[in-house]
Amino acid sequence: MGTTFHGPSPWPHITRAIRVRGPRHAAIAYLGEDAPALLPLRAGDLLVVNASRAAVRAHVTSPIALAYYVEAGVRVLSSPNLHAGVIATSRRAVIGSANASHSSTIADEAVVITDDPEIVAAAWTFIDGIDEITEVDQVFLDNASTEWQIGRSVPIPGIGGRMRAELDFLPARVTRMFLRHIVEYEPSPAEKQAWAATQAHRSGAATGPAATYQLEWFRPGDRRARLNRGDVVIFVTDDNEWIYPPAVVDSDAIAIPHTHKAFGHLLRTRADLQPLPVADAEQQLAALGHPNPRLATDHRIISASLRAALLRLWKL
Repeated sequence: MGTTFHGPSPWPHITRAIRVRGPRHAAIAYLGEDAPALLPLRAGDLLVVNASRAAVRAHVTSPIALAYYVEAGVRVLSSPNLHAGVIATSRRAVIGSANASHSSTIADEAVVITDDPEIVAAAWTFIDGIDEITEVDQVFLDNASTEWQIGRSVPIPGIGGRMRAELDFLPARVTRMFLRHIVEYEPSPAEKQAWAATQAHRSGAATGPAATYQLEWFRPGDRRARLNRGDVVIFVTDDNEWIYPPAVVDSDAIAIPHTHKAFGHLLRTRADLQPLPVADAEQQLAALGHPNPRLATDHRIISASLRAALLRLWKL
């Protein structure tokens, strides 16, 4: 085949080039609702997209397309700074400007398709090296659907703005931090089924970038314990044995249907941070000037120096 250039309407060539056996990895910044017709991925493939809050609210990445790929068994990851179009198969690489959307099919786009082994290997390396990654699962999809409904225009990196998006895990200033104990509860059958499906999908996932962040669901036991987006929550197990790394509130309060005013929040967590024994944490905090951090009690952490000391437990 060699190396060929395709433009200004490259999508038929892209779709044909990637209809091959074996795993395929794709890094396509934005997805329209018709993306699956243009980018026919299957179970075992990997797709990295920009499904940041800004991209979804601006309607350049569709939750419908994300859900289609997840349900098909594709491992889907979101990187908020992705602005590339790269696809790698076992024998070919596709590199160009095209997003997987109807607007891309009617725009003047251009790609290069090649079977040069060095370029194919470089394309795989590029995709597998993308950072700032969040796994797209059912919790992520629910949040994306909410953001899509908000639908207000915001700057998109490389399209409408110059700033990189969502780079930092913690807010620039952590002014509200809470300590909460984890309360075990029995999941409903629907929750168990959804969890099993998610675990099965992840266990069979293709190799690719390691997820940096994950979204988790948190339902406060006290209906008055409403949090704000950007608040930091540190959890301790109910037996006071383990303290978990900080989680950042990533949503406003979300009403839970068919309940009496119950609500929950989405929390963003760092996948690379591990829990610590509470005894070890108390020793480190005492060495930092906080001999009584009250880790056994749910409370808002008012002391700025204690907030900073808690973050230092994980070198944040």
